[in-house]
Amino acid sequence: MIAYDAYERITAWPPARVAAWHAAGASYDAVPTPGLAEDLARLRHGEPVADRVGGGVLQARASAGGRRTIVFDTLLGRANAATGALVDHLVWLDLPPDLALVRKLRALLSAMPDAGALADYLAHYETLLRPTYAVQRDRVRPDADQILDATAPVESLAGAVAAAVAGSLQ
Repeated sequence: MIAYDAYERITAWPPARVAAWHAAGASYDAVPTPGLAEDLARLRHGEPVADRVGGGVLQARASAGGRRTIVFDTLLGRANAATGALVDHLVWLDLPPDLALVRKLRALLSAMPDAGALADYLAHYETLLRPTYAVQRDRVRPDADQILDATAPVESLAGAVAAAVAGSLQ
């Protein structure tokens, strides 16, 4: 799996810059992801790329029909021109905003030695994060090939995605 989070640089922006980006229309093409489109293209052509998350190397797997399968975890969907052109099957995991917030808070709490990250997240939630999540839902969800209820068990979600992708490879 190739992960957007390993490439994105927007979370390093100060809140004022994120607010200005949002006020200017929140162009997904302006989100800095250095090397991401290039690595996706290399994978599609059968070339290995460095795994920026786990170390080692990522390699696309060929299906029975010879088509390469790449799992790309991204919040940009097809709304980013450079990476969106490389997405063949888009899955939207539909989760009510309150459950998404609870899951994020749980992840922050389990990963932090102090409350600083949580306080920072909450300080910017209403004015920056919530509006950007709304933009994402409006731009990415309508273009999804598959919309799944993310309250379902992970195994069920994985099975539904695998079946849809396998069907599209035949």
